[in-house]
Amino acid sequence: MLKTMIPVALAFAVTAPTLADAQSSALRRDTFTLPVAQIGPSTFEVIEADGAGGTQMWCGAGIYVRRVLGQRGGDIQIVTPRGPSTTMPGRKSVVFTTEVSGEGGGGFFSPSTRTAGRSVSMTHAFALCSDMPRLRLRTQDGQLVRRGI
Repeated sequence: MLKTMIPVALAFAVTAPTLADAQSSALRRDTFTLPVAQIGPSTFEVIEADGAGGTQMWCGAGIYVRRVLGQRGGDIQIVTPRGPSTTMPGRKSVVFTTEVSGEGGGGFFSPSTRTAGRSVSMTHAFALCSDMPRLRLRTQDGQLVRRGI
């Protein structure tokens, strides 16, 4: 019995710190601070950071429209799909606008940020944040903006 317990205890002692590191790493991936730059009165750029993907970029756009621009409705549209940032050289970004032109939404939602003209409602973009309580934006003046209510 003792001979069986020693290898099991040894295996646990070796893997426990690794499992703790993996869990800690997974938690850190849920923390995003995305820089945002105002380009025009209704146009802004969300810059990728902390491994953010399309869902986080749309969420960031929703937060920015509601909390910074003060809008409660309407749509958000991609002006310039994911590509080189215009305000932060060497970074990737997506340029969004609240001045929607033409048909951009329709059908189902995909979090892709690689198609110009794609649009979703501000409410939908903001709702994507419900699973990301630690996503926040950093404006050009250094202000941190969180989802809030």
